[in-house]
Amino acid sequence: MKSGRELYLAYGCAACHGVNADGRGPAAGLAHVKPRDLTNLAAYRGGSSVVAISSTIAFGVAEGRTGMPGYPDIPKREREAIAEYILSLAKNPARVEVHEAWVRTPNPAVDVAAGYLTLVNMSGEPLSVVAVSSPLANLVEMHETKTIDGMASMQKVHALRIPANGTAKLEPGGTHLMLIGLTKPLPRQTEFTLRLDDGSTITAPAVLRHED
Repeated sequence: MKSGRELYLAYGCAACHGVNADGRGPAAGLAHVKPRDLTNLAAYRGGSSVVAISSTIAFGVAEGRTGMPGYPDIPKREREAIAEYILSLAKNPARVEVHEAWVRTPNPAVDVAAGYLTLVNMSGEPLSVVAVSSPLANLVEMHETKTIDGMASMQKVHALRIPANGTAKLEPGGTHLMLIGLTKPLPRQTEFTLRLDDGSTITAPAVLRHED
């Protein structure tokens, strides 16, 4: 099989993203949305692991947010080789990945909703999420559900710790995001921007979905 670089060039990735994957390919000026600088992993919205990048190559980027089409006909092994090549060019590898981000469809009579996601710390040191924002709401807070004397209550969490090489889950019945002052109408797809205690930020896609 060809190398990741050879496949990257053979499948025409460089036309938009450039030979060095910096988003400055010869066709970049013709795109209605500027091609992504693939060396900046912190800007990835679909995850920056080999599996996540391979999936983006296969299925493209949804909702018309970019001009990135899907290439499902590229064999999985070749997509992964391309992903590994892109990662080898990274100038600031992502320290935290966000997976399965979603917002529970709220009652139309209220202007709050709950959000959930899974955080994976790719680094060898603990990190904390200290702030979250979303275009869906005027304010996003991290809350923890606790039961005291049989009564459930929510307490604000000022920093959510993600263990070194570990995972933190925000899920129903536990720690979650509270979106306050919802914008209307609510789109089917949105995003969360998380700020870490090291000063970096991560933007991740999130979907609106109904669950009882």
